[in-house]
Amino acid sequence: MSHIQSSESSMFAAVVASRTPKLLSDIQPSDVVTEPYAHYARADVVPAPLYEELAAGFPSLAVIVNERADIGSNEAVRMTAKQVLGDRRISPLWREFFEYHTSADYWRDVTRLFATHFRREFPDLEEKVGRAYEDWRVVPRGFAGEADVRLDCQFVMNTPVTHKSSVKTAHVDLCDKIFSALFYMRDPRDQSQGGDLDLYDWRRKPRFVKHRALNRDVELVKTVPYRANSYVCFVNSAEAVHGVSPRDTTDVPRRYINFIAELPVKAFEPKQIGRLQRFWYASEVDLALGDDKY
Repeated sequence: MSHIQSSESSMFAAVVASRTPKLLSDIQPSDVVTEPYAHYARADVVPAPLYEELAAGFPSLAVIVNERADIGSNEAVRMTAKQVLGDRRISPLWREFFEYHTSADYWRDVTRLFATHFRREFPDLEEKVGRAYEDWRVVPRGFAGEADVRLDCQFVMNTPVTHKSSVKTAHVDLCDKIFSALFYMRDPRDQSQGGDLDLYDWRRKPRFVKHRALNRDVELVKTVPYRANSYVCFVNSAEAVHGVSPRDTTDVPRRYINFIAELPVKAFEPKQIGRLQRFWYASEVDLALGDDKY
């Protein structure tokens, strides 16, 4: 009987896995846009019936914060792949989605599309790691094992907004991350304005306050709307300045899936503004650091 149950479970898992959307599988390298930095964006990325099933299974805010009551306005809260894969409250379809998007198979699609761009941005990184990007050892973030890159996939919500604000202004992601992506799952009840992803270009050579850019140094060149069933990914580097447009007051959380490729070493070092510049631009520096929540 146990053998039969095991076989049935395996068959069921295979059926679910076959329905799991693979968000990079049908993209071609020629689809990647190089300005202002290497990225790809697409609307209606998953067939509508499958998207609706995924959206219906997106966990509640209470589940994501584990019943915490001390959450603030427009705060980023998340469940990591390690948490999701061990949580039976999350649907099998979603768990298969997270398993695939933290796998070596997924990394092969990432490198098929972006290895050329990685080499352009980080020409010494393969030598530092000791392997070509395509051959890197992959382990899900939070799990044990020797890895050249650790992949994470996260349920994320930006909490209800009590005063118009941006959850994160112009910045680059942490310098041990070389690839980031977002899969928007906007709640149909959300009628607020804002929450879009803004892509910036530098007006000068990059300089930072931690990982934040001063508004005077960058210009907005592209906006990816916060729209249900939309996807955007990019190579993270000192060039990849992005931010979230201010969001109006709303009781509805902003929902998305976050994808991360994290290294055991720094891929780049954000050049910091000088002490005198900090003094000259004190108000802008304070503004840049004022929303430094994550």
